[in-house]
Amino acid sequence: MQRKNYKLEKVFTPSKPAEITYVERYEINRRIDRAIKTSGKQIIIYGYSGVGKTSLIFKKLKQFKRKFIKTSCISGMTIQDIVLDAFNQLDIYYPSQIDESESKTKGSSLASNFWFIKAGLKFEKKDEGKQINKRAVDLPITPQNLAKFIGEKKLVWVIEDFHKIEETHKKQMAQIMKVFMDASTEYPNLKIIALGAVNSAREVVQYDSEMKSRISEIEVPLMHHDNLKSIIESGEQLLNVSFTENVKNRIITYSSGLPAVTHQLCLLLCELNNIEKTQRNLHKIQFDKFNEAMEEYLEENSDSFRAIFEQATKVTHQRKNENPIDLLKHIIDLNKENFTISEIRDVIQRTNRNYKPNNLKKYIDEFLAPIRSEILRFNENHNTYYFSNPFIKAYIQCSLKAEINKNKILTKEFKNILREELLIAQKAFQQDYGEFDFGNFEDI
Repeated sequence: MQRKNYKLEKVFTPSKPAEITYVERYEINRRIDRAIKTSGKQIIIYGYSGVGKTSLIFKKLKQFKRKFIKTSCISGMTIQDIVLDAFNQLDIYYPSQIDESESKTKGSSLASNFWFIKAGLKFEKKDEGKQINKRAVDLPITPQNLAKFIGEKKLVWVIEDFHKIEETHKKQMAQIMKVFMDASTEYPNLKIIALGAVNSAREVVQYDSEMKSRISEIEVPLMHHDNLKSIIESGEQLLNVSFTENVKNRIITYSSGLPAVTHQLCLLLCELNNIEKTQRNLHKIQFDKFNEAMEEYLEENSDSFRAIFEQATKVTHQRKNENPIDLLKHIIDLNKENFTISEIRDVIQRTNRNYKPNNLKKYIDEFLAPIRSEILRFNENHNTYYFSNPFIKAYIQCSLKAEINKNKILTKEFKNILREELLIAQKAFQQDYGEFDFGNFEDI
């Protein structure tokens, strides 16, 4: 039987939803299946950036054969911007002028006074009958009309990066969801699916308590190492390549539970081995290219690391002892993989005995959110914090020491720190997921 050919960029997809290497997460899938099937149920899917939220929901929509429109939010977006974007995608027009010389018949799928969906309208013209259409975005737009048009076309409205909506507009977003729920009596498949960061669902519910029982809040957690390994093994089969166990374990460790990083490292390793598509004969990918792939990854993401650091340490209001960069210095000084609020407090009080940690938890929790680039995570079982991945922690340490070259991140200092952080990451990963063979990091 002839092997089917796949292009490398279709197999490992770090920048777009996974398709052919998609890995099922059964417990989450059951909850999403139930929410999609339940008429009127709106869905909020939340989790850390790169954890696979987008891949998950688009795979499900394809499975249920649900068509959709997608709005991608950016920082500073208002609710008006979001609604207008949805209307633009629906391609809604209204007739502003009709000239008739003899006769004309028309049929429309929408029972509306003057708005209609362009794709759903048919005209049969005789002689010189003519109609002039204008875009409906020139008219006042309401959530009720938006729900009606999306419902008529049997679509789902997917809103990506929901957390980036301006805070003052999130209450209105909750109200729009309520309108969609009410309209679901007429349009059973009508639904908003919002993808956002941790706590996105709570933000909606806090603005409208009635939403609590009518929204399905689904968290997409960090990926277990078995799932990350399944991504690699799926790619091996599709491309007819073989990664050594040592390489697989390294990729899983560096990924820190994020499938996007797994896809990126696998992609780079294949490129360095001149693999562009499915191989005729099995190609073994050895460890000797791993360091080169890591350097390529660090080079490629150096601007991202810098942007993350700058966002995490941005100062809006000066605070004594509690500016973001000061807090990160205190955390680094602890030299621990997991740490608590009380431990950070103790470090600060060594130099300032009069320090009162009244707002310390609030400021540390900011590092969990997009406002500070999600550089920290919180372990609820142990009530401790830890860095989201070893790359960011290593970059922060180098930046704080002022030993990093802004044009080239691959310094000896960075590599030395990264080696240490991988050993720490190994311990943290084992604490969360059990024993696992990560190999030896001394040769990084």
